[in-house]
Parts: sequence; structure tokens; C-alpha cells
Amino acid sequence: MTEDERLERLLREAMPATTAPGPPRDLWPLIVARGRTPGGWSWLDLGIAAVVAIALLMRPGWLWLLAYHL
Repeated sequence: MTEDERLERLLREAMPATTAPGPPRDLWPLIVARGRTPGGWSWLDLGIAAVVAIALLMRPGWLWLLAYHL
């Protein structure tokens, strides 16, 4: 038995063949519906916006740096 045959046998034992021919339901309508829902602001988004606003209030010269990166 060569190394390739041994590796193939080990892979077949570790990953048995699936019996289902496909997913149990169609997932595409869920993806489309999720893409059509309006996005909201998360707590992380609000926190980052607050940090940027406070930093710009404390250091107005950083506005050029922010404008350069946007």
C-alpha cells in the first residue's frame, strides 16, 4: 500500500460520504430577504462614532487625517 492509498483510506474513514443530495431547504430566499431589510445601528457603531466625535472635539486638527482616510 502506497502513501497515497493510505491517505485516501484515512480521509474516507474520517469523512464519511453524505447521504443527502442537497440542503434540506432553499436558502436563497432567506439571503434575499435579509439583504432587503434595512440595516440598523449597533452599539459598536454608536461607540465608534462617539469616540471619533470626542477625538475630533479634543483635537480638531485630526479632521484632516479623518478626511484623508475617507
